[in-house]
Amino acid sequence: MKTLLKRSLLALPLMMSLSLANPTEAAKGVVMDFGAVDTLKALDKTDAILALPVTNLPQYLGQIDQTNMQDSGGMKAPNLDLLTEIKPAFIVISPRLGGRVEELSQYAPVLNFTANPDDYYASVSQNILELAKLVDAETEANASLNALNTTLAGIKAEIAKSEKNALVVIHNDGKYGATPTSGSAKFIHQFLGVKNAETSPKEDRQAADVEYLETVKPDVIFIIDRSAAIGQTPMVLDTFKAEVTSKVTNGAGEEIEVVYLDPTLWYLSGNGLMSIEAQAKEIASALK
Repeated sequence: MKTLLKRSLLALPLMMSLSLANPTEAAKGVVMDFGAVDTLKALDKTDAILALPVTNLPQYLGQIDQTNMQDSGGMKAPNLDLLTEIKPAFIVISPRLGGRVEELSQYAPVLNFTANPDDYYASVSQNILELAKLVDAETEANASLNALNTTLAGIKAEIAKSEKNALVVIHNDGKYGATPTSGSAKFIHQFLGVKNAETSPKEDRQAADVEYLETVKPDVIFIIDRSAAIGQTPMVLDTFKAEVTSKVTNGAGEEIEVVYLDPTLWYLSGNGLMSIEAQAKEIASALK
């Protein structure tokens, strides 16, 4: 009844394409990627979700009716006993489970919702259409992607008008690291077109301290608060400003703007029909 077709992408975890022999059947699966969850919500197909990581649900998905959904376990620790019990038609995973594709494929065909940050829109579009095939919503998905593309074109045009450059910083347990080449940074800089304050970005995370910021001199710092996203102690924005950014200026000698992004949207989600638009709008709004 099911086939599992494998393909690989350079520098990415194994991606899988899957289909059902009878696409008219109401296929239901376990969805452990929140971008996939918001895509199903946008397609009005949340009834296809048998289970998801309930305890990690991002704020922007709080209105989803979970009445008939079970808890699939943590985002890195799926409940394998549950998978055996409910026998899903498919499993959708995030990059956090990219190393367990072979194991999880023993329970059901696996769709890895990981996006390629260097070919972003083609990658996420393919994932969205693969997911739509599973729930018989390809027509709706194509229409939604066309609408999203139009919306993003307008947002990018607005961003292009801004002369501000930016730096992406992640907060984790009281520490701040600049991540100018991370997936989030590539979405902001490469895909949306925000100028990168770091002219020589390195793969390794750099401590976002006064010394570093004096060399980069960003106009804007976008902060993704990992600690807040996973339920730990969030950062105190005023403390960061007092101890770090108040002691540095941007290239024009002016105060650096600090923008606190929605933690759960940016750290736990992304790459879905709803989350892509929400993230793009949040960035564009900050640059006005």
